[in-house]
Amino acid sequence: MQKHVRRAATACLLLLFWLAAGTMAQAAPLTEKTQRMSGPTRIDTAISVSQNGWQTSDNVVLVRSDDFPDALVAVPLAYRLGAPILLTNPGSLDPRALSEIKRLQAKHVVLLGSTKALSQAIADTLTKAGLSVERIGGSDRYATAALVADKLGSSGQVILASGENFPDALAAGPYAAVTGTPILLTGAKALPSATGAELAKLGAAQTLVLGSQAAIADAVITGLPNVNRIGGSDRYETAAKFDLFAQDKLPGAPAGSQAAPQAYLVTGEDFPDGLVAGALAARQNAPIFLTATASLPAVSYSVMGNAAERNMVVNLIGSTAAISAQVQSVVEGVVQPSYLLAGSTIVVDSGHGGPDPGAMGPSGTLEKNNTLAIGLNLADLLRKAGATVVMTRSSDTPPTGAGYSELPDLQARVKLANDAKANLFVSIHNNSYTSQSAAGTETYYSSKNPVSSQSQRLGKNIQAELAQQLGLDSLHDRGVKDAPFYVIKNTVMPAVLVEVGFISNPTEEQLLASAAYRSSAALGIYRGILVFEGY
Repeated sequence: MQKHVRRAATACLLLLFWLAAGTMAQAAPLTEKTQRMSGPTRIDTAISVSQNGWQTSDNVVLVRSDDFPDALVAVPLAYRLGAPILLTNPGSLDPRALSEIKRLQAKHVVLLGSTKALSQAIADTLTKAGLSVERIGGSDRYATAALVADKLGSSGQVILASGENFPDALAAGPYAAVTGTPILLTGAKALPSATGAELAKLGAAQTLVLGSQAAIADAVITGLPNVNRIGGSDRYETAAKFDLFAQDKLPGAPAGSQAAPQAYLVTGEDFPDGLVAGALAARQNAPIFLTATASLPAVSYSVMGNAAERNMVVNLIGSTAAISAQVQSVVEGVVQPSYLLAGSTIVVDSGHGGPDPGAMGPSGTLEKNNTLAIGLNLADLLRKAGATVVMTRSSDTPPTGAGYSELPDLQARVKLANDAKANLFVSIHNNSYTSQSAAGTETYYSSKNPVSSQSQRLGKNIQAELAQQLGLDSLHDRGVKDAPFYVIKNTVMPAVLVEVGFISNPTEEQLLASAAYRSSAALGIYRGILVFEGY
């Protein structure tokens, strides 16, 4: 065979996040299938979730639609009853909710909260409709949570979450449900008497505390047994850390199921959608992730990338007013968030150019044209992800200009990368061989590169993603190889040379000349870079 011869603060913070959170599977860039469950109001969205998850149900859990306190602990109870969670206005039963209860052929409705939360008129309407009604409601949110916990009993552990805000308790719902773990609520600076009494009654050996010290002060949890605090700088980081903690219990589908694994994405800015989704997520052993309405936070992207290895379908709960179309596009991989590679400088080296055409295919296509097209596509993806991109050439003119000779050209490419103090160097080429039957894609690193182990890892990540993106079989996935090519040997950052295909092979020559194949190759390289960076 012959060949024609940082990340800065964002990456560091995310790496520390993963190390602090524990062992995880290899993350992946998001390119997920999505579907949306929503309605014009939160009550309608709850009904949509119910209709997607239940054909019938003997039981229904009903909570108020306009405030969260009594609803925070509903998910484990709903799971125990095999029930969906529906919403209603606090003063009277919403007729849409009643219609859904009838569609489910329910016999029993649990009202969560006192008559201050759900009026007696609601109970009377349900009784007149022929349903049995049970109310679980205490004098306040803490007493209601204690009553629910008492009904669930002890699983050996208990979750303690803030009763003053909703995100942490909602994030814990599916895990609490499938493990039979009661959720109790507390104030930020004092443990309510109802919570303290229930903790003593349950006698759990393990206490999972959700949220930072701003959410639950250390003084509140002093003396509780075997405390494991899971908290982040905000609701999204707390949820992401809890998702990592809970991932083994929430694989996305019940054991033995042949259905596609599921995951749920809900807004962290309001409670109803996350609450009703929690009941369905628990039913499917599925994780639930939090997002801001307008944008997907970086920590949420990362933890979803971890789950993405399971090829999950991501269910977005709520309309675009709750989760924007922009967030959906990021989850689907259509839009690249700018924080992914923020602070990184990446050199894209499109091989050959100008007087040096590179290899020529049987029908006369030139390597230099293919590599430039792929390089331009790759640069566009990288810039959209926030990277600073240095191109060794962005036209047919090589870095040495018109006065081309081989060694100065290679030296100029290396100098551009080293002078820029680049984080990564990716050189794009086409392979060529005397036999037209030679085919496939391979990636090279150099063991003589000063950071060769990182170069090798980068090569493996890029090759794996290229193989997936280009649909390579084992014959055409030629793997990762070591070679002392000048540009990857003399650069001082992780560096690889990607042989996208054999221009000498008539079939691959045509592929390399096609816009679709060039775009797919660029996307594969880009995704490999993201995996290398920890996504």
